[in-house]
Amino acid sequence: MTIHQFYQPPLLWQQFEAFAVQLLSEVYDVPAPQPYGRPGQAQHGVDAYGRSRKHGLIAMQCKRLSGLDANNQPLPGGPISRKFFFDEAKAIEGFRHEISIWILVTTARRDTRVQGYAEELNERWVKRGIDRTATVWSWDDCVSYLNSFPELRKRYYRDVIQVNSVGDLDQMILETISMAFDRTAFELPLHIETPTEFQQALQDTQRAVRTGVLLDRTSRHAIRKSIGGWRQIHNRDWRDVLRKIDKDLRTMRAGLEQGLKDGSIRRISNFLDFTDRRRADALENLRRGCVRQLNAVLIDAGLPPI
Repeated sequence: MTIHQFYQPPLLWQQFEAFAVQLLSEVYDVPAPQPYGRPGQAQHGVDAYGRSRKHGLIAMQCKRLSGLDANNQPLPGGPISRKFFFDEAKAIEGFRHEISIWILVTTARRDTRVQGYAEELNERWVKRGIDRTATVWSWDDCVSYLNSFPELRKRYYRDVIQVNSVGDLDQMILETISMAFDRTAFELPLHIETPTEFQQALQDTQRAVRTGVLLDRTSRHAIRKSIGGWRQIHNRDWRDVLRKIDKDLRTMRAGLEQGLKDGSIRRISNFLDFTDRRRADALENLRRGCVRQLNAVLIDAGLPPI
């Protein structure tokens, strides 16, 4: 029996659209699928299209949706409302070629509510004598196709399918956490840190430790996702250390916020000024301790320290 694997959606909409185009080629044996137009142009509800020998012209609308649940998984249905669905379907009437199949492909999880919209639309088209079929590919459907087409899986998820053991998974998580700590907030002296950036750095680093999601400092987009944070580490000793780092980061954030409230930490020319030396020393000791503990784990795992 073959065990199928779940895959996270692409992080960027451009990646998702490129993936969807190749998926269209594989599923419907479309020899030359291609994106339609570019952002800013009237696309009439079509992001990609191609002609199948069996089914005729197939058009796709790609929607990468960012809604995630508490476990960092795509939400069922996402923000796809009935109005949203039918507005997108209405737009394809302006497409200049006759479409036989219209697919709304989305990173949202499968939802009977959204599937019902497609059935309702198909019934409308039948009543109007329109020979066209609407369907929805949720991310669950995309994952099923990925597990069915090895070459597509290798092309887009090469790094993921190289996870052959719990050791590989531990290393992926540790590499993400290491990247999160590789920032000036853990290098520069505290008194030359800017309050807002320092707070954001602590928050982003703790997020990476807890969830395995690392955000870009400027765009705030996820630039790396491992399969979970410290709770998914299988090595018990490493997991215990990372749990302690998570706790220390939380203590640092609370200490910084409290100091800014009670005046023991002040903003002077957009830098941190400590009126209470003990608070400064406590923050510094926690900061150095996090880096020291993480480096010990990284070295034990055969990874370069930060």
